[in-house]
Amino acid sequence: MDEDEFYDDLPETILIADIEWGSSAENINWEDPNFPNIILDRLKGITEKDFAKEVKMWQEHIKMLPQYNEIEIRKEIRSWDISIPGKDNFNIESFALAYSFQLQYRNRLTELISIVFAHLEMLSHAQKSLREIAIKLASGPKHDKDAQATFTTNPLLIHVNHAKRLHTYLEAVQKNIEFASSQMDKIIREHQALSRINQNMNNYGMSQMYEDSTKNNKNILKSGDTEIPGRRMI
Repeated sequence: MDEDEFYDDLPETILIADIEWGSSAENINWEDPNFPNIILDRLKGITEKDFAKEVKMWQEHIKMLPQYNEIEIRKEIRSWDISIPGKDNFNIESFALAYSFQLQYRNRLTELISIVFAHLEMLSHAQKSLREIAIKLASGPKHDKDAQATFTTNPLLIHVNHAKRLHTYLEAVQKNIEFASSQMDKIIREHQALSRINQNMNNYGMSQMYEDSTKNNKNILKSGDTEIPGRRMI
């Protein structure tokens, strides 16, 4: 089997979903002469209207992130085959197949982790930032202000926890693949060591056979019982 036929026979077990990132955030015009005044206006204090603007700003940026389906991601990963050939398997194509799967899984996980982490980071910063602003706007003693701010930002915190859970799961799968890869590397090294031992033993056996043959020939010559093959006369 040549290389092209081998890769044509690879089963298509990886489910690739279309993931599209939204348009990039609008760049700040650092040459805008009003930019210092915009920042300065924020020192005047925080109002509920300002808080609503902050919520809208975070909402727009979160909407730019590609959406993902945790159930579908888990279903896809459960369909992966991260097993490796056993120690008694000396078929090099089996190891090549497992290695090719590991590369595909790693690439897919890198993409998924980048998306989930983007959600986790954006949501975490949004929740913390808005909670601090909500504390400033809330009235009453400190424990009342904290409770009101937490209540205000709880919808974001729920999604933070969901993203964190999925991110932890994806990292665990990545570690499992890395462990399987390291184990497969150990098996290949053992096979290489056995091959060298077998080759040395084969060389030793051939050398011993040659020595035995040479000794037998010398003994025959010394005994005088020598037959020199010649052309058979008919």
